[in-house]
Amino acid sequence: MKYLKHNYTPMVMFNLTSTFTPSWDQPQAIKEITESFRKGENQVTLLWATGTGKTFTMANVIQNVQKPTIILSHNKTLAAQLATEFKYFFPDNAVHYFVSYFDYYQPESYLPDKGTYIEKEATINEEIQMYRLSTMASLLSREDVIVVASVSALYGLGSREFFEHNSVNFKVWEEYDFDEIKKNLLAMQYKPVQSKIEQGMFEISGDKIDIYISTEQFLYRLYFNFNELEMIEKKNALTFEHQGEQQAITIRPATQYLQNMEKIEEVIAAVKIDLDERLKYYEKRWELVEAQRLKKRVSYDIRMIRETWFVNGIENYSPYFENRLDGAPPNTLFDYFPEDCLVLIDESHMTVPQFRGMPNADASRKGTLIEHGFRLPSAINHRPLANHEFQTSLSRRWFDAEMDHPDLKDHIKPKAKTLFVSATPANFEIELSKRVVQQVIRPTGLLDPITYVYPKSGEYGPLISTIDKLDGSEKQLLQTEYDREHIDRFN
Repeated sequence: MKYLKHNYTPMVMFNLTSTFTPSWDQPQAIKEITESFRKGENQVTLLWATGTGKTFTMANVIQNVQKPTIILSHNKTLAAQLATEFKYFFPDNAVHYFVSYFDYYQPESYLPDKGTYIEKEATINEEIQMYRLSTMASLLSREDVIVVASVSALYGLGSREFFEHNSVNFKVWEEYDFDEIKKNLLAMQYKPVQSKIEQGMFEISGDKIDIYISTEQFLYRLYFNFNELEMIEKKNALTFEHQGEQQAITIRPATQYLQNMEKIEEVIAAVKIDLDERLKYYEKRWELVEAQRLKKRVSYDIRMIRETWFVNGIENYSPYFENRLDGAPPNTLFDYFPEDCLVLIDESHMTVPQFRGMPNADASRKGTLIEHGFRLPSAINHRPLANHEFQTSLSRRWFDAEMDHPDLKDHIKPKAKTLFVSATPANFEIELSKRVVQQVIRPTGLLDPITYVYPKSGEYGPLISTIDKLDGSEKQLLQTEYDREHIDRFN
């Protein structure tokens, strides 16, 4: 990122477009937040009231800070609403929606008291999966990116470096080997067309290659003259309507959990070592049922991974594929952002506790599976970011530096700026922020009506008299409106 050195104003990437202008409390709130970040403060809390236009304030902060931005929300519905609003405010920039891509998800679990094992079941929403892949692709190729994400941002993805390394570039008038193209596409988890072409598929027909990319609703048709690429045609994936020609394109992987299968035998060898150690552990404790259960499960998984490169629950072996040490944090969406990104936490009094609680629930479920022989101990490392790991993305470290995991240092973002946005901020946000900015007056200038709270004492006299008074006023108002209506009709 380049800066203008004379006044520390960043070069313009984001272009806020709106018919509104900040008013009442908004201008001062925007100014205070922006100045705090420019002075080097890393955390600020925006204390707002309902109807004061906090989304517009957030948009203006993004415009002023000019950094790749992630906005965290505590549920999918609010995240979708925010994504829609920010697309309106930033039509010329990349605004993405990153949430869980499961329409239905039943996690793998075991109920010891009932002796019941529940297998993982999931239904994937293909459109949301495309949104996620598009988010990752944008973060690799441009800087003017705004991502609205849910708690899904805490969960593991393929590493940024591996995802980028396994992308394929095509450029007109350059030569390519068809066998190499096919090999690369298969490694990126693209599948050959069977009956009809769908997202994440490709087809080679003579001197023509069709690729239905994973990140957009477009199909690219590549025309070759022998090995030389002559033309790249962009087509609508549904209608095959011509959408223009391009001189160069980049094809991203078809899955967000792309693994390095070139070292598959090394991965299997490491899995076998851990399996032998765990079986000895069970045998020493005379837990033979658990030992037999684990041996059967892992042996089957190894055969499937070796033959098909996939097995249901392959994510539990991700630490082996990523060569990740025990206890090391997983690769997540945060790793796709630069170290000086902007983090906006909407409804932080609800979002932060949710983000802090999810890892505990996941660890409890995985611990039960491991204890009873359904998974290897390494499965515990396929997990969301722990609380202290998540805080590294807020440029905050709450733990002894000597206790740091060596792999955690690569995930720390010391220059990240965080804005907590809440109508009722908790002690966490207030204590973490050096400044609490208030925005309590609506842009219209209207205030909330005065509210009277009566004590719950059992004496209802004052309350009843107030109701009678209001009831009488309302009756008088209705009578006046009735009289006016009849006068108008008579005239």
